[in-house]
Amino acid sequence: MQANYSVLGGRAFGEDADNLTVIKYRSHHEALQFLQSALRNPNGIGLVHGPAGSGKSTVARELALQVSIDSDVAFVDGRQLKPNGLLTKMVNQFGIESTADADDELLRVVTEFANEQTRSWQAPVLIIDNVDRMYPSTLRILNTLAALAIQGRYSLRLALTGDKTMQTLVESDGMTSLIQRDPVTHSLLPLSSKETMIYLHARMQAAGSERSDTIFPFDVCDRLREQSGGWPGQLNRFALEAIKRSDGFPVSVDSTYAPGETADTGEQIPVLGKKEAVTRMPPKLIVTRDGDTLGEYAFKDNKLLIGRSDFADVMVDDDYVSKIHAVLLLYSDALVLLDLNSANGTTVNSVKVKKTILKDGDIISLGNHRVKIENAPVISADVEELLKAPDTIKMKNLVDLRRQRARRRMLGKKNRSG
Repeated sequence: MQANYSVLGGRAFGEDADNLTVIKYRSHHEALQFLQSALRNPNGIGLVHGPAGSGKSTVARELALQVSIDSDVAFVDGRQLKPNGLLTKMVNQFGIESTADADDELLRVVTEFANEQTRSWQAPVLIIDNVDRMYPSTLRILNTLAALAIQGRYSLRLALTGDKTMQTLVESDGMTSLIQRDPVTHSLLPLSSKETMIYLHARMQAAGSERSDTIFPFDVCDRLREQSGGWPGQLNRFALEAIKRSDGFPVSVDSTYAPGETADTGEQIPVLGKKEAVTRMPPKLIVTRDGDTLGEYAFKDNKLLIGRSDFADVMVDDDYVSKIHAVLLLYSDALVLLDLNSANGTTVNSVKVKKTILKDGDIISLGNHRVKIENAPVISADVEELLKAPDTIKMKNLVDLRRQRARRRMLGKKNRSG
């Protein structure tokens, strides 16, 4: 039963859950209609904002699918996106045949394509998810693209998503062309209690469960909505954690978090229970070079990729850093670093490592960059024993330890029932 629930939970609420099914709800539908209407207007620009896990990316992907039926569309993720990355993705997704690779040449190719499409048919569409997380230099390119026009019509229609800081960003002094298009804005809203129950049950049914109402009774659905604020991304995480904590039985209120208890992300969750509140700040990475702080990164899930590639969560622009260099895995009782066979290796506190547990204040060296760890999870007694072992660097991560704990729990239940 436990293994079955674990598999179902992973399918329904894990990292790849959105590939299984998309559960539409009122705010999702309204945001989609808003963007479609904004793209049809003469100004051709719409902004949707909401917090992490609010469904912005889901709305953006759905918009791209619908608009692509009768328009040229480019859909890009703005996180750590450089100008060349934006322009290259536009060229590739618009299907433009070009050997250009320099930024100015790519911009010229995109401009010619957009103007020609607008003149002969209709303006292509650029959808940027997480626009608030782009580099300033990329935002300047976006401002240039926003000014493209021919025959009194804008040559590029724009749909942008981001958090609440997006509005301030697009109204800044450097975004005059974007401001002149008078963008309209829409705010995403959380799921209602009824929508939360429908969402949880529909996810479990899509994953293969025949009794989703038994796994998630009404009172549990209501509790999970309270914990997540009704935001789909957070709801996925808390639902998956609740299934894990249920030990193979239908989820109950007791298997959700107690006050102050934290998920693997380190966020404090105020919910029903008897445990005393414990305040724990989420782990944070501070990236520096030559003493200058370049950026700060917090965990939004239990994994952070570090590397030179645009696909990395923490992008380090350094010739000595591999495209995908290392990964940090966050657990409730440890933060684990794994070097991903990088060309030049990873150093922690001047010691080269392949795999290690990080502590508060540790310094990771990556080429000419330094990454300081703050608010690392408090290491449990079991993990402390692993650290004292001579083969700590070769340890099997925390998987074996957690399996041992699970076996002890099951054995204890059997003894009690006997």
